[in-house]
Amino acid sequence: MKPFVIGLDFGTDSARAVLVDAADGRVQASCAKPYPRWARGLYSCAAENRFRHHPADYLETMEETVREAARALPSGAEVVGIGVDATCSTPILLDRELRPLPGEDPDALFILWKDHTAIAEAAEITAAAAPYTVHNGGVYSAENFWSKVLHVLRTNPAVAARAFTAVELCDYIPFVLTGCLRPSHCAAGSKQLWGVEWGGFPPQSVFDALDPRLGALRSHVEDRNYDSCTACGPLSAAWAKRLGLPAGIPVGVGNIDAHSGAVGGGCAPGTMILTLGTSACLMTVGAHRDPVPEVFGQVDGAILPGWEGYEMGMSSYGDNFAWVARTTGRSLPDLTEAAAGLALSDRIPVSTDWFNGRRTPDPDPTATATLQGLRLTTTPAELFYAVVEGTAFGIKAIVDHLAAYGVACPRMVATGGIPRKSPFVMQMLADVLGTDIEVSSEAESCALGAAVNASVAAGVYPDTPAAQLAMCHVSDEIYRPSGADHSARYARYKSL
Repeated sequence: MKPFVIGLDFGTDSARAVLVDAADGRVQASCAKPYPRWARGLYSCAAENRFRHHPADYLETMEETVREAARALPSGAEVVGIGVDATCSTPILLDRELRPLPGEDPDALFILWKDHTAIAEAAEITAAAAPYTVHNGGVYSAENFWSKVLHVLRTNPAVAARAFTAVELCDYIPFVLTGCLRPSHCAAGSKQLWGVEWGGFPPQSVFDALDPRLGALRSHVEDRNYDSCTACGPLSAAWAKRLGLPAGIPVGVGNIDAHSGAVGGGCAPGTMILTLGTSACLMTVGAHRDPVPEVFGQVDGAILPGWEGYEMGMSSYGDNFAWVARTTGRSLPDLTEAAAGLALSDRIPVSTDWFNGRRTPDPDPTATATLQGLRLTTTPAELFYAVVEGTAFGIKAIVDHLAAYGVACPRMVATGGIPRKSPFVMQMLADVLGTDIEVSSEAESCALGAAVNASVAAGVYPDTPAAQLAMCHVSDEIYRPSGADHSARYARYKSL
């Protein structure tokens, strides 16, 4: 029987499943479904920086997408494994039976990665756990696990009284499918202050001193974690029936979506993967070295076992473009067409990119975006041009920062939705970076990365690089610098 694998990707707005030929990485079928409650705006409040997902949104869309994708399985083939990735850090508090807390209190639901309600708690953790934040650039984020958990414990007594432990979304889904809880090394090292140097999580006394309730909950969080190319457990009979798959096939340990996208994009030493969607994540791997300051996540084995993994990024990317569309009342296609016709000019405003805070470098979740050079004659097209250019400047600042510490990436591969939707955005990025940008051949690179890891967990390949060699490819599409010189405008950006 010919082996196929399924990659499951739980994103910000939707879940998707891909059915992949394990021999060559060809995607036989892809299915995506929006989260129904999230689409109705339930449980979230943008004005409060509160963004929550209901557990049922994940389980319902998972069942729908997997069943639909699996129906495309060719004759003579079989599904031999499932891989999972999810936005991160997206934790939920669980009761003693490891179940989500009943009811629809937003604090009892999954706290989405871009939720920034825990800014105060993040600052407190940064101060109290300073020696243990080196893998997060010395600054613990409001987007990370313990900040969010501490915020809920302190601000919602009813939820705090029922909470026993907490898990990441990327750990919860494999647990649901198998009944086995095997936490992700990627998530623990990148978002939960776990470090091999200090033997796991920071000492219990750190959590107790922050808040006794956090200390109690921490004592119930699993200390050990596992690579995402290992099996979490066998698919249960109940979920096999719901998904239309064979019971007992291995379900891989979960992974962070951006890290999974790096795997699917072919991440390797010297290659940076640019995952460009609602936010932007820049991922690469390299030889083991001292922590680079102000990198959002630097963890041994976080992306590929045996290599130092680097995660940088921007808390908003495509969301910035959507803001211009909402503000001007123009559609994104109209704005793009008009902006693409503009010549580079100092009359165009210069924009910073921190519409949802700043990750790398100079991390600051309270940072806000600015526009310099607005005039009464500034047009919507010029405004859009400035914001697109500002996101390219943000990526250049990250690339330059990493290179300054000896981590150079001469090869760039772009994945995600934007590289396939907006040639204008991609050409701007190539011009600002001054380098070629290849585009991954697979639109759903995160789901493909989950499928790659599933192929290793299922024993089809001995390790992730071998699976990548067979299953990950780039398209013929390459964006090359046009010669447009943005250096003077980049200097203005840096001065802001």
